[in-house]
Amino acid sequence: MKWSNDYDLLYGKDPIMTNAFYSQFAGNAVKSSVLSVEVLRDALIPNLLGDESSGILYWAGKDLARQFPVGSTEDLVTFFEQAGWGHLVLIKATEDLVTYELTGEPVARRSAAIKKPDFMLETGFLAEQAVQRTSCISEAKITFQNRMRLRIVVTIDHQQPISNYDPATPIEIIKPRVEEEPSAPADDAN
Repeated sequence: MKWSNDYDLLYGKDPIMTNAFYSQFAGNAVKSSVLSVEVLRDALIPNLLGDESSGILYWAGKDLARQFPVGSTEDLVTFFEQAGWGHLVLIKATEDLVTYELTGEPVARRSAAIKKPDFMLETGFLAEQAVQRTSCISEAKITFQNRMRLRIVVTIDHQQPISNYDPATPIEIIKPRVEEEPSAPADDAN
């Protein structure tokens, strides 16, 4: 493969995973086994990649974000829930920094089962989502982590815009259906 400094050449490929792929699995009422995902992520990948695991997972997260671009913070939160990554909350956003907190059962479960759980896949995903929104070089890092939550800060470098960058069209996020309570019949005032 010939390497290029042109971001568009490296990342402008048609995504393999499309809206149809996302829709098929996000809309499926049958949930996949958590075990299958955890075995791959926390047992197989670290064994195969060793010390390089965190770095590769970060870049894998960036690649996933290019395949599954989201259009809003609300959609990003929904995608994180659907991917089984946890509950994402936007804590603070300025022009140059975006701070998120990731909590929930997936974070607690992985923290209880693994001595040093790796959340670089999620971190890379957030970094690339910022690139999608700003067309500027963006990087992310975990600034706080305990057994129940972690904080991820995305830095956006507006001094390094990406030339010839054409962000992908965001996928259409499938919103979970909320069952409505049947309303009480209105009183007849006749």
